[in-house]
Amino acid sequence: MAYYDDAEKLDIYGILDGPLKFTEKYVLEYTINGKEQKDISYSQNDSNYKQTWSGSLKFYAASYCNVYIGGDVFPCRRHLRKAADVEIYIKRKSGGGRQLLAQKTVDIRDFHQSLLLTQVHFGSDKEQYKTRSRLNFDWDRAEPIVLDGTNDTIYHYTVWYWDKNNYKESNTIKDELLIEIPSSYKQ
Repeated sequence: MAYYDDAEKLDIYGILDGPLKFTEKYVLEYTINGKEQKDISYSQNDSNYKQTWSGSLKFYAASYCNVYIGGDVFPCRRHLRKAADVEIYIKRKSGGGRQLLAQKTVDIRDFHQSLLLTQVHFGSDKEQYKTRSRLNFDWDRAEPIVLDGTNDTIYHYTVWYWDKNNYKESNTIKDELLIEIPSSYKQ
């Protein structure tokens, strides 16, 4: 596994947070270089996070590496060798179109470990938001939008981070080791 330890890795996380009546109606969709990523997994009320005030948290996760690993090794299940254009959409589960939330160009070769994080929060009542043990919603960075065809308001943002964590010591993302990669990087 030493070969894998030296592989560049990109994690893609998406978090939908807010009242269950909203989070159960919507999903996040991802495309990389125009191709829909259908195998990005998600879970509800992920055990790594405190349950939100409404009891609804949808957590999406996918990992990409720049090497092929034999078998179906979870952290490197997907392959990505170079720069990629990633688009993140929100879509109503029961029909309707999808709405673009963010577009980012990321290059897996530039950082040993990086994280593309999208956070979506339904509603604007900041007092009702319950903090999590990590990856808290950053209200200062969030932009509000009204979703097409509804009156549902969301706050959202997407950030690409360099992850300085040494995963040989700990397999948990630590907020204090995430350094934002500016949008102007390599442009």
